[in-house]
Amino acid sequence: MSEIERKLTEYDIEFISYQFTTIFGDLKSVAFPVELWEDLSTGQGVDGSSLGFLHTEQSDMIAVPDKKTFGIYPWEPNVAHFICDMVDNAYNPHPACPRGVLKRVIKQAKDMGFLYKTRPELEWYFVQKEDDGTYTPLDYGQYMDTHPFDPYSDLRFLIAAAMRDMHMGVKTIHHECGPCQHEIEFTVLDALYQADNVQRAKVIAKALSRFDDMICTFMPKPYIGEAGSGLHVHQYLTDLDGNNIFADKENGISDILRYFIGGILKHVNEMTAVINPITNSYKRLVPGHEAPVYTAWGVANRTALIRVPGYEKKARIEYRAGDGAMNIYLASALLLAAGLDGIKKKIEPIEPTTRNIETLTYDERQKMRIRSLPGSLTAALDLMEEGGFVKEVLGDNIYDIFLAKKREECKIADTKHAESQDIGLLWEHEYYLERV
Repeated sequence: MSEIERKLTEYDIEFISYQFTTIFGDLKSVAFPVELWEDLSTGQGVDGSSLGFLHTEQSDMIAVPDKKTFGIYPWEPNVAHFICDMVDNAYNPHPACPRGVLKRVIKQAKDMGFLYKTRPELEWYFVQKEDDGTYTPLDYGQYMDTHPFDPYSDLRFLIAAAMRDMHMGVKTIHHECGPCQHEIEFTVLDALYQADNVQRAKVIAKALSRFDDMICTFMPKPYIGEAGSGLHVHQYLTDLDGNNIFADKENGISDILRYFIGGILKHVNEMTAVINPITNSYKRLVPGHEAPVYTAWGVANRTALIRVPGYEKKARIEYRAGDGAMNIYLASALLLAAGLDGIKKKIEPIEPTTRNIETLTYDERQKMRIRSLPGSLTAALDLMEEGGFVKEVLGDNIYDIFLAKKREECKIADTKHAESQDIGLLWEHEYYLERV
């Protein structure tokens, strides 16, 4: 507390903002004058029903700041921001808090002797909205292009610099494959604070692009025929002393890494609705653009759902299907919980492959026990309902609200797509593009 008070004085802070994430991944905020810090440092009440957390009769929630998450956005130098956990009136972890779900699964891992770290890759498009309501990309650059084909590299550097100013680790930044598509990779960090960083990085990218009169969208597939935007999650598991337990000196990868993958592959179909949570997500999960379509894994295989990178000695796994529409807290919790289940039960995955999975025949995939990911959000929700794993991890509150909202979303989307694919995509642009 004394350190926080020192920072409030040092940075001439006038307001304090408490930020928290809804079930559907939106980062929300409530602010108050700095003079109220002493009274509100233990939490600020919010209406959970208006935010989609709860039913109206269960509306009270309290946002409690995690003091380690103090941050200042560059365009608001007099406002201090904290990421919050949501609790009930007795200050118990609230069952509808996504951050709380991830904290609970991380504790389960720690109780088993493991620490869980992640390194996301965040992709997005810069676009502009035309007078007719359509959205167009702002350049036609290609993968890792430079000037003059990458005219918005300066904005990308501004975003990366703002992230670094807020103590977010940045690994690489570059133009991606699509027109005016960009990527920033994070450095490795404990999964909880990494999820906080993803939420803040999205705010930074969206805000700085708006100041330049453009839109930053993390929508998975804004343009049919162009590359989709993913949110790949590299995952690391260590013992409590920080030693990599995915690695094996003799074999390169350990039994624990295999079991972890086995757990993810076992539960992946019912987790997909959360990791790819909007109807547009499934326009990205199609062959031809490096987005995984099949439940396979392999070393150095970018056509696989789970890739074990082949060019680094430190063993890790990369989950490649996720996209920026996900709630990063819930997705991280599910991936970890599935991996832990694999370790507990010693679930052997199918054999790894180095082959291009998209060019395999149906019979070849069947023989290798490679299955397809769900082809739509409706199909993914059906699989989520058939299994009990997601409900067990997320809890009844989040599960029930998520399922009901997404079923309603699918009905609207189905109606629009029934008119025509163009009308369906236009609806997705209107519904998702600026929000995601």
